[in-house]
Amino acid sequence: MRFADFPYPISTFSPRKETVWNSFWDFCCTHTKAFGQKLPKIQRLFLVNLFLFVFVFGIPAESKKQTFQPNPDDGITIIVEKGQTLSIISKTYLDDPRKWKELLKSNQIDNPNLIIPGMKLWIPKSLGKKPLADLQRFTGTTEVLKISQKQNDWAKGNIGEGLYAKDEVRTLKESEAQFVFQSGSRFEITENSHVIMERGKTDSEPDEVFLRQGRIRSLIPKSKSPNQKMFLLKTESAESVVKGTDFITEVDTAGNTTLSCYEGSVAVSAEKVTVLVNQGFATYVEKGKAPLKPFPVPNPPIPNNQ
Repeated sequence: MRFADFPYPISTFSPRKETVWNSFWDFCCTHTKAFGQKLPKIQRLFLVNLFLFVFVFGIPAESKKQTFQPNPDDGITIIVEKGQTLSIISKTYLDDPRKWKELLKSNQIDNPNLIIPGMKLWIPKSLGKKPLADLQRFTGTTEVLKISQKQNDWAKGNIGEGLYAKDEVRTLKESEAQFVFQSGSRFEITENSHVIMERGKTDSEPDEVFLRQGRIRSLIPKSKSPNQKMFLLKTESAESVVKGTDFITEVDTAGNTTLSCYEGSVAVSAEKVTVLVNQGFATYVEKGKAPLKPFPVPNPPIPNNQ
């Protein structure tokens, strides 16, 4: 029996489909003999309708997920890299590896096993880590390189723009910029300066600024604890541990560092040697050498409270 019991017109099938249908029908009618009987007519009709549904409409695939269109102004989109787990992504972009469930929910993904290299994930601002600092003001041309957002090109800075770990800021000729950390520390960089934001290695460690080139003035609030480190300012040749002070750091084109302290004190270290630079003194660190003994400096600059 081929189409004797088939309730639909044979003309609906192409020759290829008719061949497939005949094979299916033979399977239903002959392989059941192993059970001692052929299928009753009503069961055959059920199989016919089942096969027709599968053949015409296909095997139902997993329900299509809702098309998700995140707001580009309300977060960032990343590409999952090889070796990244949800915990690693959450730690990197949300500061908490336990937030991976919230990340999946924001992307309308139910199964964590669907996260594979090459796919896109949206990191909403509401979940994302807080910026280390905000760009408060600038004059002239100030540019920002958003490494935190996987950007490779410098872009013009914007007032109020958040600066995250690894982000870089530079000023060009006749330009100045000021940014303020969440801790309240304020920094002013002059023309032709280049700084990089760094987060403390642990929750108990202070945040950092790396001065690659130029001149930066640092105004760090005093800590409640006399032993608490409030900030680290690093250069290619030295590291400055700050507890609450007003000081200026300069790095020349050869990577040498000059630090002048106008309030409080700064511990400057290089080549396993540390000198304490008190108010009214300065030190010079040649790249690859220990800091010089502190020496007197001129009068401090006038604070800019704008």
